[in-house]
Amino acid sequence: MLLVTIDPMKKIKTIIRRVLYSDCLFGICEFISYMLNRNRIKRLGEAKELQLHIGSGSKILNGWINIDGSLNLSILTMRMPEGLKKFTDESVCAIYASHFLEHIIYPEEAVFFAKECYRVLVSGGVLRIVVPDIERIINAYVENDSAFFDIQATMHPKNCTTKLEHLMYALQQHGEHEYGYDFETMQKLLFKAGFKEILRSDYKKSNFPCFCVDYRAESDNKGRNLSLYVDAIK
Repeated sequence: MLLVTIDPMKKIKTIIRRVLYSDCLFGICEFISYMLNRNRIKRLGEAKELQLHIGSGSKILNGWINIDGSLNLSILTMRMPEGLKKFTDESVCAIYASHFLEHIIYPEEAVFFAKECYRVLVSGGVLRIVVPDIERIINAYVENDSAFFDIQATMHPKNCTTKLEHLMYALQQHGEHEYGYDFETMQKLLFKAGFKEILRSDYKKSNFPCFCVDYRAESDNKGRNLSLYVDAIK
C-alpha cells in the first residue's frame, strides 16, 4: 500500500488562500483597496494623467496605478478585466498590460478588456500590450532551431525536453494561459475594440516615452525578444 505524506503547512496555506480569495472576502478587499486609491485615481483622471499598469504582480511602476488580482498593499487589488468598469470614460492617458492578456479567455474576455481600455482612454491615448510571441516559437519549431530550444529549456520546467513540449508550455503554461497571440490576431482584436492605429513595437522601443518601462527582456538565440509588443492608439 502506497502511503502519501501530506505537508500540513502546505495544506494550511492552501486553505488560507482559498478563504482569502473567496468571492465575498476578496470583494471586501477590492472595495477597501479601491477606497484607499480613489482620491488619487480621481485627481489623475481629472487631469488626464492617469496611467494604469494592469497585471502588475509584484512589479511596481512609479507614477502608475499598479493593478493586480493579488492582495498587496502596494497595488490596487482588482479583478480584471471587469475592474475597468470603475474607471470613467476618457480618464486614462496610458494603459500598460504585460503578460496579462494571455491569461484571459479569447475572444469573450479579451474583446471586453480591449473595448473597456478603449472606453477609458482619452483621445490619442495608448494601450501597450506585451504577450508571449507564439509565432516566434512556432517558427523555431518548424525550422528545428535547436539553439532556440536550448534557451527555452532554461526557462521552462525540467520535464520539457522535446520541442513540442516547449511549444505547448509556452502556449498553455500548465493551464495558466487561456490563449496565444501573433501580431495578426492582436490586430484583429484591437481593431474590433475600436482602435484605429496599431503598431508593432519591441522591447523599450515604443514611440511613446511613458512606455519605456518594459521589464520582460528574455530573448532568443538571435537576440530577438520572446515577447510580442503592440501599441494601440485611440
